Formats: sequence, C-alpha cells, structure tokens
Amino acid sequence: MKTKTYSKAINIPELKEFAAIYPQFAGVAKGEGKFLFDIVMKPETFIQAMVLTEYGMPAVTSVAELCFNEAKKRRGFRFTGRVKQFIGAMIASLMTANGYKKSGRKKSIIHRAYTRGEFYVKR
Repeated sequence: MKTKTYSKAINIPELKEFAAIYPQFAGVAKGEGKFLFDIVMKPETFIQAMVLTEYGMPAVTSVAELCFNEAKKRRGFRFTGRVKQFIGAMIASLMTANGYKKSGRKKSIIHRAYTRGEFYVKR
C-alpha cells in the first residue's frame, strides 16, 4: 500500500470581506450568527462543497445538517429563512473565492430545513 498526500490551497473569506460583498448579512455574521460563520468558513467545508458540486449537488448541502444542529443548540436562536439565506451567502462567498460561479440553477437538497440550493460551476 502506498500513502499519498493531497494538498490544496483554499481561499477563506474573512469577516470583513464577506461583509463588504454581503452587507445585508454583516450584522448577523458579526453578531448572533458568528458561530455559523465559523462553521462555514473552513477549508474542510470548501472541500466538501467542491466534491458535492462535482457530483451535481448544491454546495450548501455540505453544511446544512451541521449548521441546523448547531443552531438548535443555541438558546433563543431560530433557524429562519433569513438564516438559511445567510448560510447560502457564506457558501457563495466561499465558492466564488475558490474559482466557482453560480450557475443560476437551483437544485433540490435532501434536508429537513432546506428545499433547494444554488448549484455552482467551475469558472
């Protein structure tokens, strides 16, 4: 058996960069949704989103369950439509920072809190 190492440089948008592109979510990212920002903006999230994209699935599927479960643990935090939009915006920021663009097509997500998500393609 051979062991091989795979490495990939991944761009992770910082909070100020995200806030500049998505000012409507800046307050959420800096406040009550900071824990979600910390979950999404990781190299592991991008790798999962990239693989799911290659298999024809929406990238947000990579964090849907994790974000939903972590949000449920927060007292007083509600997983609303706006929160789902915020998560989608973070995924969009992560994907575009790494050479993907929105396809303009939505695809179904198999998750209890989501119905559809954006599909990305390599630029």
